[in-house]
Amino acid sequence: MPSPAGAPQSPPQALDQFPDLMTFYRSRLPQLRPLNHAKIQTNDPARAAQIDGLIIAVQLLDGLLSAHSDWAHGVPLRIAMTELSEYKVTDEHFRREIVDFAWRRLCERYVKRTRDLLQASAVLGKPWLSGMRYRFAITRIEQILRAIQVDPTVAYRGGIQPRWTDRLMAGLRIGWRTLTGRR
Repeated sequence: MPSPAGAPQSPPQALDQFPDLMTFYRSRLPQLRPLNHAKIQTNDPARAAQIDGLIIAVQLLDGLLSAHSDWAHGVPLRIAMTELSEYKVTDEHFRREIVDFAWRRLCERYVKRTRDLLQASAVLGKPWLSGMRYRFAITRIEQILRAIQVDPTVAYRGGIQPRWTDRLMAGLRIGWRTLTGRR
């Protein structure tokens, strides 16, 4: 995800705990919110919180997908250091792109957190036309999360590199799910 002008992409230093990571993500929210967020906040605070949840879900996924690249460039990771040590994910994992039980468990944890936030934000897609952009975003994020679950090396590669036929089929699936409201 490209960074808006002035928004730091990575924290200035390594973050020890997950709450520190969430504080960093919340500090980035003002630059990433839609332009009419203040109006939404006034009229419907729950909807504004759901939008913030969706933005943080994207940031969590982006932090996982960028971890290998950030590590290679010596940039502080957007993954809590205590979680890396808890799951016994070391520099060797990033160096050799090791996919073992430890890496799978770390990926599963971030996939679950992201899915939980997506689930809480799913009601944004309820109004048929006005919710379409949210349904598109949620469906696309779900596709990436499924790809990580099937093949955790996707997290090392920074996402999936689909062929043009894969993109066409994914676009048709997303379009169908968006129009019908199906999951």
